Amino acid sequence: MKNVLITGVTRGLGKELFELFVSQGYSVYGILRNEAALKKSADSLPKNAKLILADVSSDTCIQVIKQSVENVPIDLLINNAGIGGESHLIDKIEPEEISSLFNTHCTGVFRTVKALKTNLLLANKPIVINLNSRLGSITRQNNGACKNITVSYSYRIAKAAQNMLTNCLRSEFNQAIQFISLHPGKMKTDIAQVDANLEPIEVANRILYSYESGLLKEENGILELDKGVIEW
Repeated sequence: MKNVLITGVTRGLGKELFELFVSQGYSVYGILRNEAALKKSADSLPKNAKLILADVSSDTCIQVIKQSVENVPIDLLINNAGIGGESHLIDKIEPEEISSLFNTHCTGVFRTVKALKTNLLLANKPIVINLNSRLGSITRQNNGACKNITVSYSYRIAKAAQNMLTNCLRSEFNQAIQFISLHPGKMKTDIAQVDANLEPIEVANRILYSYESGLLKEENGILELDKGVIEW
């Protein structure tokens, strides 16, 4: 049985991924920061599922994750936790919003990998998926491909920074762990863009299929499911 850890499992794609991997017989750890959601779900969890109360935007999560997972090898880490920003206009955002999104999308990923480094290295061919976005591509911002999408400064900056982190991690671990920056598609979520056309459950099934089929590979850019690679 392979072991999977997924962050941000309270709702949306994270919830669908957690439930799907559990239903397929994986041993799954889900990280959430909502204590009420944890209490609501705790009694109905199957034996191959475990929820961990931790906030990836806080350094305290590192020790919490380590203590919860102990010495279990982690075959797949999916960094899904994320939040949205308010505006694409500089006069309508404050610096602390940029810091908040950076702290979740970039530093949050750094924290989970730091917490689970030993567990990942214990696994055979471990993979880390960092859920990113077409909007994290500096190339697309620069060439005008996203000019009609009014997504926030904060989200674009945070996702672009996450891509650099993914590259740094690849360089350090040199294939001992695979790090994949993944754009899951134009998904319907609370922070979705006007052209979103995919339900979270569809995306979850695509990710599971791609993982089990060995289609998830490190690319020089952001891997877009079924479509190829988006330049950094």
